[in-house]
Amino acid sequence: MGSIKLLSEATIRKIAAGEVIARPASVVKELIENSIDAQSTKITIEIQKGGKDLIRVIDNGIGMDRADIRLAVSRHATSKINTIDDLTQLKTMGFRGEALASIAAVSRLKIETNTDTALTGNYLKVEGGIIKEMAEIARAKGTTISVESLFYNLPVRRGFLKSDNYELRLIIETVKSYVLAYPSIHFVLRSEGKELLVCPKANSVKERLGLFMERARLASLIEIKVDNPLLALYGFFTEPSQAQAVYEIQETFFNLRPVRSRTVLRAIYEGYGATLRGNNPNFVVFITTSPENLDVNIHPTKQEVKFADERFLFDFVAEAVRKGLGIKKSETILKDNFLYQSALGGLIADEQITPNFWQLHNSFIFAQIQSGYCIIDQHAAHERIIYEEVTKKRTMDVQGLLFPIMIELKPEEFTVFEEITGELRKMGIEAKVFSGRTIVVESIPTGTYLGKEEISELFAELAKMEKKDRGKQDEVAKLIACKGAVKAGQRLTPLEMESLLNRLFACAEPYFCPHGRPVIIKITLEDLFKRFGRT
Repeated sequence: MGSIKLLSEATIRKIAAGEVIARPASVVKELIENSIDAQSTKITIEIQKGGKDLIRVIDNGIGMDRADIRLAVSRHATSKINTIDDLTQLKTMGFRGEALASIAAVSRLKIETNTDTALTGNYLKVEGGIIKEMAEIARAKGTTISVESLFYNLPVRRGFLKSDNYELRLIIETVKSYVLAYPSIHFVLRSEGKELLVCPKANSVKERLGLFMERARLASLIEIKVDNPLLALYGFFTEPSQAQAVYEIQETFFNLRPVRSRTVLRAIYEGYGATLRGNNPNFVVFITTSPENLDVNIHPTKQEVKFADERFLFDFVAEAVRKGLGIKKSETILKDNFLYQSALGGLIADEQITPNFWQLHNSFIFAQIQSGYCIIDQHAAHERIIYEEVTKKRTMDVQGLLFPIMIELKPEEFTVFEEITGELRKMGIEAKVFSGRTIVVESIPTGTYLGKEEISELFAELAKMEKKDRGKQDEVAKLIACKGAVKAGQRLTPLEMESLLNRLFACAEPYFCPHGRPVIIKITLEDLFKRFGRT
């Protein structure tokens, strides 16, 4: 007898569900899209335990009748298409008839819905893809879908989910995307009964952006609008000189669907060219095209799209950004032809440094040594200093702020603050809650350049880290060092340069920054003689 056997229908359902539903954020995405398709003007999302225990989405849309509610949890049952040709003309968010069926296969699902408040509504309970109960109920027009115990029947898959905070952060990012794309819809997000996002109906995308960006960064956005017979682009982009090391928002939408597109991302950076100088822009870009030009089915969760002509898409977006921001195409990245090799180790420590410092482009410190000269990356050097001071000292020296810094944190950032506030205090950052999600920073580690912008970036980066990494002093210290170090482009006085080098060579490992990049390059007189053809 052969070894190949047909899988059971239950197994097939679970495998198919796993392709569409990867984690709680996938469920939230699918349910929000269903609510949008149902013409809802208010959508409320309730979460418990990062979505593992409960995801509930409540809308005031058109609802479903008794026949629809039963079919809604069947595979490939959809109101969006009839034939294969309809796929090329789709203008709705969902279409494959898999979302609710997939969710129902891996959870305990409850649906409450009504098409008219004056009529009787319907209730459906499904466990593991099997309908357990169906009844009539009284409820307002709209639909409430509750997803409980996600992956309860797939313990291995449930075990692969990450911490509650990590899963919640992904849900927040998912909801944020739809909040930006649909300003006419009132969104509410609650976790453990606490409101994390309350986004009333807005008049524009930019008004919605104001919920997630600092006022100064919002003001630095430039609106760009370009039309073409094949494509239309509309969006907001950071003015080049205002780009920062850490971006707050980078969102791409095709026909109002939030997606990942490597082509669009690369094109935007190509448009900015050398003006970014290693920084990253904020942007929200909406691209509209005929549905027949898009393949949204290349990814099971519809998170990626493929345009019919990716080369044209790249050129179109890059040129739109370049012209919209007034960037000359000739502003290309300068190539560095400096061919000298780094000579690190104890070679410099054994030589006397002559205090005749000077600064190149307000970023690099030149110092003469006996055998030639050395170049010090001021930012990397200060990173090393701060990192060792933060990790080596039992009690960090702190400087109280004459004017404490007040910052309103995003929901996921505030969660992180509550989680590691004690650890931050040990490292010299003392802060307390002022009200709501607003905190007041009262002191910072001595000798650091931590202002409002840097502390905001610090919490943004901490929120992106895995919880296990935030629990490591080493990883948090690297981040504090990076944000608190003197920046490239910052002018230093001769005394400041001398102090920086003295502190650097007092470090246990002065030759590399905490991330492993070189701090010092040594150029010998012998190297120079060879370059100038002298022997």
